[in-house]
Amino acid sequence: MQKKEFIIIPNSKRLSSFKVNKFILPLEDYSIGFDVYFDVKEINRISEKYDVIVIMNKFLHRKIDDFRKIYNSFNSKIKFMIEDIGLNDVIDKDRIILYENHILSNYRAINYLKKIGYNNVVINNDLTIDEIKNIIKKTESNLYYFYTGKNILMYSRRKLISDYNEYYNKEKTDRYNLREIVSSTLLDIKEEDATVIYYDKVFCASKYLSDLNMNLIINLSNLDPITTKMIVKNYDRDNLCNLILCDYYFLENDIKYKVGDLK
Repeated sequence: MQKKEFIIIPNSKRLSSFKVNKFILPLEDYSIGFDVYFDVKEINRISEKYDVIVIMNKFLHRKIDDFRKIYNSFNSKIKFMIEDIGLNDVIDKDRIILYENHILSNYRAINYLKKIGYNNVVINNDLTIDEIKNIIKKTESNLYYFYTGKNILMYSRRKLISDYNEYYNKEKTDRYNLREIVSSTLLDIKEEDATVIYYDKVFCASKYLSDLNMNLIINLSNLDPITTKMIVKNYDRDNLCNLILCDYYFLENDIKYKVGDLK
């Protein structure tokens, strides 16, 4: 059975303030939606002390060629969590953690990926707990799961906030909180060099912690200081979901439209 392990995506560069020894670090210019970013020198230095995974969650297009130039500069023990599958042309398969957001939703897909050489994969966190338990039971891959944090609903390469402010002659800002009028859902919209939309509530799966035997990702990005503190102190307790304002709807309600679940 796969070992349960917690991995933090930090919201500051003071990694010694966290009580884990494994981190996922967003690579500067190749990731989006996080609070802090790290360059190659910082990542290599940190990897001498901690276990490090580099996350690149942008679709990179021509920047894949730019990454090709720096790939061999990384410490050889570092793994890469990638959303753009084109990076498999650069990164050795045994160093890839495949993060196809909203796609990996069933054991058949995971087993197929293992068959073609992708043993490390991130499964969706819009799955029910029964679906997750079925995946754990019927796969032998090394699984990762976004255990708590604000879920990214979408991102666009366009600067949507800047365009909106300019069109309507609004004051310049890089962030909005908006309520979606159909569902009345509150959304957090953030602009960097592109635009990211988050569900405003924090997702937290701690209610089912005993069933989640895999690599559990704690994403501290975009959280207020009180929520951050509560998560850092209590992430390994099943009552964490009672200590913060959070949501675990997906774990108890089947979603029928999952992209990767077509039969």
